[in-house]
Amino acid sequence: MRYDFDMHSVLPLAAQRKARLAGHEGDLSGQQIALFRDPRVADALRAVDPEIQQLFLESGFALTSWTSRMPEGTFRDSESAARNAVIRRFATNMRNSQIDLRRRNWGGFRLSEFTDSYLQARALTDPILSDPRGDEPVPVPRHLGVKKAGGAPRDSLLNRFLGLDLVQKTCALGLVAVAYLMAVALWYIADQVQSQKLSSLF
Repeated sequence: MRYDFDMHSVLPLAAQRKARLAGHEGDLSGQQIALFRDPRVADALRAVDPEIQQLFLESGFALTSWTSRMPEGTFRDSESAARNAVIRRFATNMRNSQIDLRRRNWGGFRLSEFTDSYLQARALTDPILSDPRGDEPVPVPRHLGVKKAGGAPRDSLLNRFLGLDLVQKTCALGLVAVAYLMAVALWYIADQVQSQKLSSLF
């Protein structure tokens, strides 16, 4: 298994920009989560004992994986502070645990290999790999588009949806679900009104 991970913001982009403009860049590291790139690591974490899962969740890791464009063994230099913060929380939570977590079932997750991967990872400052939307480590959208008449790229609705981060996708799907339920409710009310009108005629 490969234990590379990336940091992702859980704040909407608008809130991140507002915080940066207000000069609170250092305050944003606590609202980021760590996602492993290798799906096998996420699978292993979903198979560990509940105490181990709680350790990762409370430290700032998610139990899902992320397809990253970063090379193996590297991370974005802009993520250094957030990476160090999540590892410090992990070490502190493990040290302060009331039980011996090392004796629990880790589902194939190798703690020593995870530690070595973190210590040996190299920071990349190549501007091509940095996030084009700012210094905060947030998922980079997939630039998929179609050509319109003038030759300029135009994103379809689906491609725009794929470019959203996890929180934005969840909100978008929630809005769609609410709109659908409202449409069904309105249709039902209209149908009932129409039925009452027809009944009054007979």
